[in-house]
This record gives sequence, structure tokens and C-alpha cells, in this order.
Amino acid sequence: MASKVQTFKLPAQPQEPPLLRLEPFKGMNLSVTPTQIDKSQSPDMLNMNIDERGALNKRTGYERVFPNSLGPGQINGLYEYRKLDGTVLFLLAHGTKLYTQSGNEQPVQIYDGLENAPVDFFTMNGDCYLLDGTNYLVFDGIEVKAVEPYIPTLSISREPAGGGEPYEDFNLLGSGFIDSFSTLGTDTVFQLSLSGLDATPVEASWNGGVTYDKVEGKDFTVDRALGKVTFTKAPDKGTNNVLIKAFKTYSFLPGRIKKCRFHTSFGGSNDTRIFVSGNPEFPNEIWRSGLFDPTYFPENGNYIFPSAVKGFAKQYDYLVVEHEYGKQMVEFEVGDVEASFPSRPINDQVGTIASNSIQLIENNPVSLSKNGVYRLIASNVRDERNVEHISENIDAKLLQEPNLEDAVSIDYNKKYWLALNGNVYIYDYSIGEWYIYDNIHASFFIERNRELYFGSSKEGILYRFKKPTELFPYNDDGHFINAYWKSAKISFGIAERNKLIQKLFATMEPGMHTSCNFYYVNDKVRFPRNKDNLPDYSNMHYAKSFYNDKIFDAKSEFINSARTEWLDYADWNYSLFSYNTKEQPMVIAKKVKAKKVDYYQLVIQNTKQDEGLKIDSLSLKYLIQSYRK
Repeated sequence: MASKVQTFKLPAQPQEPPLLRLEPFKGMNLSVTPTQIDKSQSPDMLNMNIDERGALNKRTGYERVFPNSLGPGQINGLYEYRKLDGTVLFLLAHGTKLYTQSGNEQPVQIYDGLENAPVDFFTMNGDCYLLDGTNYLVFDGIEVKAVEPYIPTLSISREPAGGGEPYEDFNLLGSGFIDSFSTLGTDTVFQLSLSGLDATPVEASWNGGVTYDKVEGKDFTVDRALGKVTFTKAPDKGTNNVLIKAFKTYSFLPGRIKKCRFHTSFGGSNDTRIFVSGNPEFPNEIWRSGLFDPTYFPENGNYIFPSAVKGFAKQYDYLVVEHEYGKQMVEFEVGDVEASFPSRPINDQVGTIASNSIQLIENNPVSLSKNGVYRLIASNVRDERNVEHISENIDAKLLQEPNLEDAVSIDYNKKYWLALNGNVYIYDYSIGEWYIYDNIHASFFIERNRELYFGSSKEGILYRFKKPTELFPYNDDGHFINAYWKSAKISFGIAERNKLIQKLFATMEPGMHTSCNFYYVNDKVRFPRNKDNLPDYSNMHYAKSFYNDKIFDAKSEFINSARTEWLDYADWNYSLFSYNTKEQPMVIAKKVKAKKVDYYQLVIQNTKQDEGLKIDSLSLKYLIQSYRK
């Protein structure tokens, strides 16, 4: 008889309460309410960034480069001038003065006479050129002076009575021009291309321009009203052997170039010409220079666009002209006589409002429009879909900023920085996320030796952002950095049930000094009453920025604080002494005990000067409770 096999049923193992994991962290999302965003996104974060692994990091601070301010008023320009011999001069404009600056030394003034306005710099043929909206200057490394305009030859093979072949256009920058004559050896009267000459002495050459050795009043006379030159002796016979240099002033022409505010270099695959625009009297126009000659802007070298031109970007072999209500593409074509620059529209809906917001990001032009930040993703066809709106997640805050047209930007460390009114909106295009820094009042950015600098928009100071590896990197010129991150308002996927939040687990990276405070926000937080039966606000943990702005409301409840330290003799502090020499992250557990929670929001903050903060992960241990009534 077969025996029965007796079976035993093991008791059910107690089920661990679930964990809600918030990592890897993502950037800000203000496009919907805090209850609708992804649980790893934030509706409000400040001075925190996300690295490529999805960890939260407090930003580093900045320090002044030289000790003393140059005075009130913003820095008007920053530029690295690279000379032909390889030397580099760092130029800084402030007020009406131009300075050179080296290392941590106080700037040295080299010129006074600028317009107190933003200055645009560029280099060509080894010289540095400056546009300030009033003046057009050149710096050769020794002297700053007004640009000396090129004198064009208007006609060649010209007969003494006139005619000939047109050769070059009149130079908008100057008043001088040359006519080149071919003679039979019998004529003494020569008709110039222009009449109504000014009082500048006329010069002449009988040797093809090798030297202008014929002197007015001695070798010839001039009828300025008619534009005629009469020699006392007929020049010898020859082809283009008689050159006459005369001057006619058009007072309104030089301003067309000098009042421009920005430039680009372009010539198809080579940067052979300078294009300028931003003249408030001719906002729709751009002008091009001569071939490798920024002292020559031909009279007919202008182009008109549908609305005010705001800036330029280059994509492949094209020049993208960003104007207020759209974008156009300029091409380079080589003709039989000279190059031409035909243009065509590529987008008629998305323009640009801020000239200094334009950056080329991964070969795609990015700029700020009235509706947010857009990226041009294709320029080969005219299509309203060839632009991508990339700032939707932060537009609710960005577009409320005043004076959007004054925004300045830089592409640095795979991030698009857009600064205005002391705030910097940062698009980390390597991960596709946005976040915000504050207390950065930048009028100009510049990258030098792979470090980021900015000129102050408030006074004559230059700042440099510090690296995490430096000593005391977490302060802004001696002031603390208010860094915080708020989670989404989380329902744990069960909005209809109450939740008991038991514990918070955080993985923190150690540093020389690092700490944070944890808070939570939910509708059930109530403040105790004092002896007069009034709410006791002593437990309200308002965090204040440099400008004393409150960031938490009365429903912010303090959970606990956490600290990790390295043993590092480079920054010895007995009050924060630790024997810890481990570099791996530390897991920190904190009790929460938040009951009957419907939506839960976690807040992390660090406002301590010279303290960093890096959090790799966050998770919440919770229990599901009864249905909400």
C-alpha cells in the first residue's frame, strides 16, 4: 500500500512596503501642473543641474578675475584677439574705454572714445575691428584708431572726356575714389566720374598709380563743381596710365556701416567677407565688405530682408539670416565677374528677437523668438516644420522675463546658456533637459582656455566660474548659493487612496563639505498652536536667496538634514571633522512619518556657503492606506 506524501504550505512571507524611485533625475517642466509631470521631473529647481548619469548636482560658483571694479555700468564687450604672430590679447570694453587684461591683474586702459554701448569685435588680416553703433575702429595690437577707408577705383580705361568701364563701387565708409584713364598724349582736360567734389586736395599719377606725384595748383587745376581736372601739360600716351584720386563726401553714407551692431564672416565654404547689420535706421538691411577687406563696403553691397535683421548663423555652406519674423538662407555663388549672394526664405513664422541669443548647436542654429527658444533643423526647403520648439518645458517662466531682446547666450560644455535679468536658462542638449541658475548678472559670456567667464551687467567686473575640483568652489564671489530641487507632486499612482510615507532614502556623494536639508509639502501639514492659540510658524523653513526671496510656502515641513564629509587637510575645519576617506556614495535613511497623504512633494535644499551637493538617487518607502473620503 503506497504511503501518502504529506505536503507543507510555507507561511506567506510578509510583503515589503513598496519603494517609489525618483531617479534618474530629469530637468524642469513648467508646461503642465506639478501633478502631471513625470515623477523624475521638477516643477521648480534652482542652481542645480543634471549630469549625464541623471544625478542632481549643485552648481559651482564664480569669482572675480581682477580685484577692483572699473566702475558702474555693465561690461560692454569681451574678446580674445589673436594676432598673426600667435600672441593673444584679451580685450574688455567698459564705459567709453577699451582695456587689455591678463591673468588676475587689473585691466590696463588702451583707448578712450568708445560709445558707451555693447561692442562687437572681429579679426581679419591680423587686425581687430570694433563696432559700437557709432564708431568703426581698428586695433593692430599697438594702437586703436578709426578705420581708414579703402579708396576704390570707380572706372578703368576711361577716356579723358568720360566713359570707360565700371570697375568698383563707391565705398560707403569713405569719400575717396579713383578714375583710371587711357590717353592719346594730347588731352589736358579729364572728366571724373563724380562732380561736386569736396575740399580735400586732389592727387594724380602719370605712372599708373605707382606714386601720386602730381600736385594740385602746380601740375593741374580742379573745377570741383563740374568734377574736371585740367593739366598744365598733356600726359603721355598710355593705357590706364593716368590715375586721378579725388574726394566727394556723402555725410549720410558712413553711418550705414558705423551704426551697425553685429557682424558675421561669410563666403560660402570660406569666410572671405564681413557682413554687418543692426543699424536702427535701416533695420531690415545688411551690408557686405570687399574680399578680405573690412575697410571697404561697396555702395551696392546691401541686401534687404522682410523684417528687422537680428543676427546671423552659419549652417554648412549657407548663411542663415535671423530676422524678426522668419529666417532666410544666403548662398554664395561665383559669377563671371564677381561673387553674388542670393537669398531665399526658409521659414516665415519663427523669427528671432534677441541678437545675442543666437548659437550654433550641433550645427543647428538656436535662437530666442517671442514664443520661446527654437532650433533650425533643416534649411534646404521652405517649410514651417523645419524649426523645433525646444523650450516648451520652461516657457512659462522664460517668457515672463522683461526685456527678452537683451538676452545673451553661449554654447559651453554641451549646454546652451541663455541669460537675462540675473537668471540663466540652461538647455543641456546632451540629455535634452532644462534647468535654471540665478544670481548671474551677465552682459557677455566668453570661453577662455575651456573655462567660462562673464562680464557683469551691473558694474565693471569680470567673473570666472570655478570648477568642482578647486578649493571652495561653492560660492558666488563670497556669497552663498541657494540651491534646491522640488519633486513633482506625486500621487504614487493611486490618487484615490491615502498614503503613509515612512522613510526617505537618499544616495549622496561625499565631498570636502556637503550637506542638505529635506522637506516635504502636502495639504495635510498643519502648524501647532502657541499659547495664544495662534499658528506657530517657528517650524517654517523659509530658504532665502541672495535677494531674500522666499521659495517655500507655509506648507513646507522640515524632515531632517544630512551631511557627508571627506577627511581633507586642504580644507581643515574642526567643526565638520570626519574620518571618512571613502569616495563612494553614502546611502542615507530618514524617517518621514507623513500620514494620510494624497499628493506628496519632496524638497531638497542647500544654502550653505562653500558646501556642495550631489545626489545620485532618491526613493520613498510608503504604505497604501484607506480610500479618501
